[in-house]
Amino acid sequence: MKLIFKLLSGLLLILIALYTFAKDTYGAYPEKTITIYCCFAPGGTVDTSIRVLASSMEKTLGQNIIIVTKDGGSGTVGLALLAGEKPDGYTLAAGTSTGIMRIPLVRKMTYKPLTSFTFIYAYAGAVSALLVRQDSPFKTFKDLVEYARQNPGKVKYSTTGAGSPMHLIMEVIAMREKIKWIHIPYKGTAPAETAALGGHVDAVSAGDLSKAISGQMRVLLLHTKERYHKFPDVPTTVELGYNYYNDTLFSVFGPAGMDPQVVKKLEDALEKAQDTPAWKQWVERTGQISVKMRSAEYTKFLEEAWNREVEIQKALGLITEPATQPR
Repeated sequence: MKLIFKLLSGLLLILIALYTFAKDTYGAYPEKTITIYCCFAPGGTVDTSIRVLASSMEKTLGQNIIIVTKDGGSGTVGLALLAGEKPDGYTLAAGTSTGIMRIPLVRKMTYKPLTSFTFIYAYAGAVSALLVRQDSPFKTFKDLVEYARQNPGKVKYSTTGAGSPMHLIMEVIAMREKIKWIHIPYKGTAPAETAALGGHVDAVSAGDLSKAISGQMRVLLLHTKERYHKFPDVPTTVELGYNYYNDTLFSVFGPAGMDPQVVKKLEDALEKAQDTPAWKQWVERTGQISVKMRSAEYTKFLEEAWNREVEIQKALGLITEPATQPR
C-alpha cells in the first residue's frame, strides 16, 4: 500500500511539473505588465505607431503595455538599454532597422547589432522625404540645390540624428552635387519637423509625411525607389541618380535569447493589431507602408541589409570599415 502511495505521489509530482512546464512555456505569458521602450522622441512616427499597436495588443494579450521614451542616438540609446534586459518578453523596444544596419556602421555601439537582440516583428516601411514649410522660397528640389551651390554652408536641414538614412541621403546628395549644407540633428521626427516649421532650419529630411499630407509642409524629394501615389509629381532619389534610398523598417525588438513561443505570441498580437481601423488610419495619416514581417524573415532581412549597407557606404566613401562589429 505504501509503495502504491509513493508511486502515485511521484506520478502526481511529475504531472504537476509537466503541467507547470507546459503552462510556463506555452500558456502563461504574459502574466504581468509589458514595458516597451520607444527609441524615438514623443510625437514622431515610431512613438505614435507603437502606441496605436500597443492599444490593440493589450486586448489580445490581456495585460497592460507601458510605453517609456528612451530616445537619442537615432534610436540606438533605447536599443543599448534593451540589450541589457532579461529576455523574458516583459521589456521590449520599438525602433527602426536603422539602429541595427546603419548607425553602428558609423558609430561605435555598446551592443552587437546582429546578436544582441531578438528581432520580433517589422510592422511598417518608412516613406521619408525632404520637406520645407509651405512659405519656403524653395519650390522644387532643384531650387534648394542651386541655392546651396551658390551659398555654401548657408542651407541648414534637420533630421532624427547623425547616421540615420535621412542624414545619409542628404550627405550623398551633397557629395554628388558638390555642395555644402549644415546638418542639425534632433532626437526625433517631431522636433526635427518643428525646427523646420519654426524657421530654425531651411528643410527637414524626415520619415513622416503627415504634415505634407495635411498641407502644412511641401515635399521636394522622396527618399524612395519609385514615386509615391500621394505625391506623384515629386521626384525620388533613385530617379535623380543618387542610387541611395530609404529601406528603413519600423520594428519591435527584444533582448537576445527570447523563448520562441513568447515571440510567436507577440508576432500574432502585432499582426492582429494591424487589422484594426486605428492602425489603418495611422498608415493613411502618416503616409507610411504597413508591413507584416515576422521574426525569421526580419532576421534574414537585417543580416542581408547589413552586408549590403556596408558595401554601399564603402563605395560612397562614407566608411572604410564598420565602426561596430555585427557579432
